[in-house]
Amino acid sequence: MNEKFVRFILSGLLVLVIAFGVGVYAYNAGIAQGVIDSGKLTAPVPNPYFGFGYHPFGFGAFGCFAPLLFLFLIFGLMRLVFFRGHYGWRGRMMHGEKDVPPMFEEWHKRAHETK
Repeated sequence: MNEKFVRFILSGLLVLVIAFGVGVYAYNAGIAQGVIDSGKLTAPVPNPYFGFGYHPFGFGAFGCFAPLLFLFLIFGLMRLVFFRGHYGWRGRMMHGEKDVPPMFEEWHKRAHETK
């Protein structure tokens, strides 16, 4: 094997061993600090309220639909903004009964004329 490759592998292993050693040292230092601080714990402040409070009104049994309706509203507004929903039910082309622009009708008549 190439000497550079062996040096590369050995230096990588050395970095891994050093990182592992630093991690073990930091873990043990944290455990030691926890053991020292374990006798200094105080009791937490008691909660002055019980439960979630009284809500006489609200969404009731269908409360799970409120976020869904909100998402539909957001996506509907995005559709109106980005895809220009102001053309009505018939779409962009409102050129008479056949929904064909007049210029296409003229081209179609010229295409089928007998010469």
